[in-house]
Amino acid sequence: MKQMSKLGSLPAKIKSGLHFVVHERIRPVFLVFLQDLKTIRHNKATLAVVIGLCILPSLYAWVNIYACWDPYSNTGNLPVAIVNNDEGAVVNGEIINVGDTIVEELKENQSIGWQFVSDWQGNYGLNQGTYYAMIEIPHNFSQRLASLATATPQKPVLTYRVNEKLNAIASKITNVAKDRLIDSIESSFVKTVNKKAMKMIDDGSKEAQMNPSRLKELKSSLQQADQDITRAKAQIDQASGNSKSFQKYLDEAAALSPTIADQITGLQQISSSAASLAEKTQHTVQSIASNLSADLNRMQELNQQNQQLIAALRNINGNTLDENTRRIAQQNITVCKALDVLLDTDVKDLAELNKAYDLNALTLLVNSLKYADRLVKTQQDLLMKLVDAQSSAPKESMDELLGTLSELSDEQAKLAQNLSSTYASQGAPLLNSLGDGIVQSLYDTSGLIGSTMSIVPQLDALAAFTKASSELTVQQGVQMTDLLNTLQEDLSRILSRLDTISTEDLETLEDLIENRPDAVADFISSPLDVEQVEIYKGGTFGTGLTPFYTVLAIWVGALLLCAFLTVHCKDPQGYQLNLKQKHFGKMNLFLFLSLIQSTIITLGDVFLLGVEPENFWLMLLFSALCSVVFVVIIFTLVSLFGNVGKAVVVVIMVFQMAGAGGIYPIQTNPHIFGVLHPLWPFTYGINGFREAIAGPSWDNVFTNIWALIGFIAVFLPLAALKKPLHKANTLFEKMFHKAAI
Repeated sequence: MKQMSKLGSLPAKIKSGLHFVVHERIRPVFLVFLQDLKTIRHNKATLAVVIGLCILPSLYAWVNIYACWDPYSNTGNLPVAIVNNDEGAVVNGEIINVGDTIVEELKENQSIGWQFVSDWQGNYGLNQGTYYAMIEIPHNFSQRLASLATATPQKPVLTYRVNEKLNAIASKITNVAKDRLIDSIESSFVKTVNKKAMKMIDDGSKEAQMNPSRLKELKSSLQQADQDITRAKAQIDQASGNSKSFQKYLDEAAALSPTIADQITGLQQISSSAASLAEKTQHTVQSIASNLSADLNRMQELNQQNQQLIAALRNINGNTLDENTRRIAQQNITVCKALDVLLDTDVKDLAELNKAYDLNALTLLVNSLKYADRLVKTQQDLLMKLVDAQSSAPKESMDELLGTLSELSDEQAKLAQNLSSTYASQGAPLLNSLGDGIVQSLYDTSGLIGSTMSIVPQLDALAAFTKASSELTVQQGVQMTDLLNTLQEDLSRILSRLDTISTEDLETLEDLIENRPDAVADFISSPLDVEQVEIYKGGTFGTGLTPFYTVLAIWVGALLLCAFLTVHCKDPQGYQLNLKQKHFGKMNLFLFLSLIQSTIITLGDVFLLGVEPENFWLMLLFSALCSVVFVVIIFTLVSLFGNVGKAVVVVIMVFQMAGAGGIYPIQTNPHIFGVLHPLWPFTYGINGFREAIAGPSWDNVFTNIWALIGFIAVFLPLAALKKPLHKANTLFEKMFHKAAI
């Protein structure tokens, strides 16, 4: 009976416990929230401040996003000076001026604010900040460009200067514009050269009257001659009584000899034109070899100069360079820049050549040159650091830089020696053999055509021989059979070569060369097109920055709430709250106001700025979740530690701005930021907004959601520290206010 009584009373105890929890623990927490709302509603000054706090963070986000909305569409307003000093050149009796051509093309190009000025105006304006960069076309630009088609080519050089102090991003934009200009010049030059080559081939083909129909006639004539010889051989075997019939077939074969001779003469003319083109190709290969050898010598000279500079720097007392040492350092930096450009060109030339032949020796040489180029760039950076650090860096830092430069110099010396040895033993012979092989292949073709021409007199001799004899003897029949066998073997070899040539291919080639030389030249100058396929929705640059500035504005909004509003509260009427209840009761107001802030920010992003999220409701979800997480973190720190907590919140914000990957990929930041990257709530908030705007990958969405919830799980229990830290925090605040600062 007692046991039944206990079971019956159990629901009453549970009900009583729930009533105690709800009315004595939870209800007072919400009463604090309602009390704060009433205070705001009845106090106009407080209401004005709260409204301002709700709107202010949105302005922070909107202004920054709008300022970065689409800056790259306005690069046409970016002034870049163009100085054209090109004096032109004479090529094949024609005057050309590539510099003038470049200027005319740039006048039609609106991507950059090109300013065409004199040499003095360009340099003065660059130094004064009128222009962000200057590109100078030297006086011998056309001459050097034209020399690329000669046996002694010289690379044309464009001089690019940039005013780095004006704007870091502007220098990157102008550098891209410079690279595109160089690519355009190279493509235009290659297109022009190939267009002229197509014209030469077309002219040679017309002079020889060589086309698919003529080739078909030649092939048909040779096949007919082969058939006639076969019948002639059969007639010899039946020599008795058949000499007249045999003579008839030989006459037919002889009648075809003028036609065959005409066709072969046309082939010889085409072969002659192709040989001229091959010799020019050989000169280009030899030019690559010459440039490579000279650049390897320059790399060894640079190493010697660096060794001299290192020795001079080690003997310097103090941190000040003398004029001579500074001049040597600046010269070495200039040499590094020039050698970087030359080595990069060598790598591109050899890589293009290797595409055609795919040789291990060329691949090894290309990879070695790439490594050498990286060493030169590293040396250039170290030299610049040495020059800049002389007046401010400690002695230990200088010694460390000198040690690194010395190690790089030793490594470059070894690499230069190995490269020179490899080039002398493998590279140079290989390039020479490639050039000679191109010409030799055309000589072999000419030999084949010449051997084909020898068939014609053989046919004539055969006909003359038969006409001189009225009757065939047995001995003459044997001689005739041997002659016919030799002739038929030659014909079979020629016909097998002709069978490898498709009539359709010849017709296509003739159409391209004769009717569309521009298309052929354009394809050779730029054989590759890149198709860009967007995986996710992109948008403008400002859209890409929306996640970062929106998350940052939500954090700033929560921080402003803690800065302007108190984290303390009074007990509701009729209740005496403990510290935890006051903590969570006041947090409700901050959560409510932060949700209003984040909603205003998000709605303004979409409807005011024009951000078009792929999933609008997911964007609102992450906005609300970030508000809750940030308030829990910030309010907890401020409530527990007071002004110290506010300082900690600011420090966390600073680290998150740099290390959350909001603007630049985290992989491009210093290593420490990559280590701390997973520890920041910004990381997951920004990624969540990106998923909502560009298109969600739901695995990533849930990962970010759970990560943000994890921060709540970590910081909410810290309210248990409110009581142990209360006395120390109160004492600290009293001392601070007593100072009246």
